[in-house]
Amino acid sequence: MKVLVIGSDGMSPILVEKWMEKLPTLRKIKKEGILGKTIPPIPAQTPVAWTTFMTGVNPGKHGIFSFTTRKIGTYKRKINTPDKIKTKTLWKILSEHGKKVGVINVPMARTENLNGFIIPGFLAKREGIPYPSRVREKLQKKFKIKRFIGDVETKVLQEVKEEPDKFFERVNEITDMQADISLFLLEEEKWDFFMTVFMGTDRIQHFFWKNVDENHPEYERNEFTFKVEKYYQKMDKIISEFLKNIDLEETLFIFLSDHGFCPVHSEVLVNCLLYKQGFAKGGTEGNIDDENSIAVAYEYGDIWLNLEGREPNGKVQAKKYNNIVQKIKEHLEKIEVDGQKIVKHVVTRDVYWGPYVNDAPDLIILFNPGWQASRSKAKKYKDGKCIIRSERWSGGHDGTHDPKDVPGILALLGSNVSSVLKTEVNLYDLAPTVLKVLEVSVPSYIDGKPIWHCDTNFTT
Repeated sequence: MKVLVIGSDGMSPILVEKWMEKLPTLRKIKKEGILGKTIPPIPAQTPVAWTTFMTGVNPGKHGIFSFTTRKIGTYKRKINTPDKIKTKTLWKILSEHGKKVGVINVPMARTENLNGFIIPGFLAKREGIPYPSRVREKLQKKFKIKRFIGDVETKVLQEVKEEPDKFFERVNEITDMQADISLFLLEEEKWDFFMTVFMGTDRIQHFFWKNVDENHPEYERNEFTFKVEKYYQKMDKIISEFLKNIDLEETLFIFLSDHGFCPVHSEVLVNCLLYKQGFAKGGTEGNIDDENSIAVAYEYGDIWLNLEGREPNGKVQAKKYNNIVQKIKEHLEKIEVDGQKIVKHVVTRDVYWGPYVNDAPDLIILFNPGWQASRSKAKKYKDGKCIIRSERWSGGHDGTHDPKDVPGILALLGSNVSSVLKTEVNLYDLAPTVLKVLEVSVPSYIDGKPIWHCDTNFTT
């Protein structure tokens, strides 16, 4: 048996259903296989979600809780990279059991010695550099490239508002090239497990969600509505091309996204709220004073207490920790704007389990759709208003939102896949499902469960 996985970062089941009549391949899968949803972890961020997929465990076991993490013993932050993942990846487990693997552009996938090849994805230190060298040489000869490009360049992202057509053009160029390279390697390499992840849907929807979601208060149907729809049609065609190159009698096909999207119209300066509630202290240049605050927030709605024995200048005694956590939670959950609550829930690190729970934030805000934590003004506390209009983003998931408000897409096709299978699954359920299909024992530490009791013919 084989397993082929195609990922589309951020693809929304809302838009798939909306445009189903224009997506013939996904319509075929819905009829002949399974079309359902994935539920991302908390928070529903790309690095956390894909790490959860690739390890089969919750963040308390794999150690990735956000895009950024604190530098222990300081108040500084650093970007999370794949080398911080604490558990084995799905492809490493498969390799150790003699399975041939091919992995392309999966966010948080790092260079590692595998029984096959890997092209590391978003946030990896060696992003886009094929390993081993024979694959790099093969792509250089065929496509005249030294490095694989699987994501839009930062400069293009920074200029979306000024040059939206250039942005769409570049996203489509990258997607087309990735499809060509992935299909080439699918044919050229031997594999039992093959996976490639496309980033375009996520990048597009952050900026243009208001053009496709009628529930967005600033909804505007225009040329960009059509461009987003055309990109979904492109992805549908790419899925079709992959299906032409596999035998479904001996291959399980999985198409998924790590999360979906919801509207964003306002950004919340969380430290401004904490300052007004007396939990944060003001510092210089309008920024929060980390060292003398009781609690501070960072870019994605994660809140950290200034705890004695953990932070360098800790102000909160351990015996008061639970009381302060509860007070902050209660304050934030009460806030309303024009009669609407901006916060759905504030959760604590108790939502996780495993040896790395103490590396998690003390609190995580789950905003209602429409609001998200401000990134550009994350440290500000006296800009006048604690809630401002979102100028840059119109769609979100990672600011952060309830996973059930931003589910991803899941499609399964293969021999005898039954329509009665579970169609809403946690991301950590997919790694053990793949292991089961490929007849590899599932490690006992894995949190997920195979989404059905299957033999190699996918029968229930």
